[in-house]
Amino acid sequence: MAVRELFLEEALNFTASKSSKLVWIGSEPVDYICELLQLEPGSMEQAQPAVALGMSKKDAEHYKNCIFVCYHGVSSKYLAQMLKEKYDIDAGSLKGGVTAILGEIF
Repeated sequence: MAVRELFLEEALNFTASKSSKLVWIGSEPVDYICELLQLEPGSMEQAQPAVALGMSKKDAEHYKNCIFVCYHGVSSKYLAQMLKEKYDIDAGSLKGGVTAILGEIF
């Protein structure tokens, strides 16, 4: 099964319908990314992708139906795929990452 890749508006609608969140996996503070994307504070959380490699199935459940966000959409897609393969957790990725929306700003 392919990883769900959504554009920002689709991702926001999806996470709202599933009571989940966008999950930023970059190094900048999540509040800064929310501001850049003009999102409400609290609509996104931050996670370290390396943590996902060693988490338990119970901890992985936290990311069910989340949409991961990174710079170009590559790392977030990989992380969503890894969660599916390792833990059978459905998650997705923001298509093209932040760069697709804002351009190269980092």
